[in-house]
Amino acid sequence: MREMDIKLFLSKKKKLVDEALERFFPYKGEGVPILRESMRYSLFAGGKRLRPILVLTTYEVCGGKNLEEILPQACALEMIHTFTLIHDDLPAIDNDDWRRGRLTNHKVYGEALAILAGDALFIEAINLFLKGPLKNELKARMLLELTHALGVNGVIGGQVLDINAEGKMHSLKLVQNIHRMKTAKFIEVSMVIGGIAAEASENIIKKLHEIGENIGFAFQIVDDILDETGEKEVVGKETHKDRERGKCTYPSVIGLERS
Repeated sequence: MREMDIKLFLSKKKKLVDEALERFFPYKGEGVPILRESMRYSLFAGGKRLRPILVLTTYEVCGGKNLEEILPQACALEMIHTFTLIHDDLPAIDNDDWRRGRLTNHKVYGEALAILAGDALFIEAINLFLKGPLKNELKARMLLELTHALGVNGVIGGQVLDINAEGKMHSLKLVQNIHRMKTAKFIEVSMVIGGIAAEASENIIKKLHEIGENIGFAFQIVDDILDETGEKEVVGKETHKDRERGKCTYPSVIGLERS
């Protein structure tokens, strides 16, 4: 596939996700208005929509015929991803002021509301994940995969390892563990969810785990490199912060060129 074709493909899928998110979580709805505003501020701040696009694409590749039936689960993953970004940006964790070219949630709404907006996004995401026409047994299996990828041995656990590693001696094994848990597992489960929704074979699901993990590693290594070499105006967030904070990254362990 040519670069132009890839960009068009991603643009169409992103538009589909954005429209579905607007439908599932509109400006006017239930709940406290300022909380909803804060949630939408980060949810609709842009971004690649990588995880829902992986869900949709894997679903189609594995034989799925009706994208509408998997859209609730795909969009739920984007809501969960946004929750992790809001919390990552807080002063207690990464202390970032910019995300996707605009002020981070806590810089606009304050730390307390940012925490609660992240919490609410996660809860509303689970509610959305359980909706739609897919068989209940498929939803249950997908949710089990998702919670495993997010919990103590996944994204949240990886974040703890990342925090605890700041300013200390780093090793290749440690950076691999952090990147596997914090980033790769979420990307991996995005593909697995698409495969399960399409009722792919167990052999295919196993392969999706492997492919997803490799894509996740590649994604995080590129992010590490961009922090070293990128500029805020291009990347959309502050750069050169990993080295300043003594973060455990591939460039800090094996050098920029080998990364």
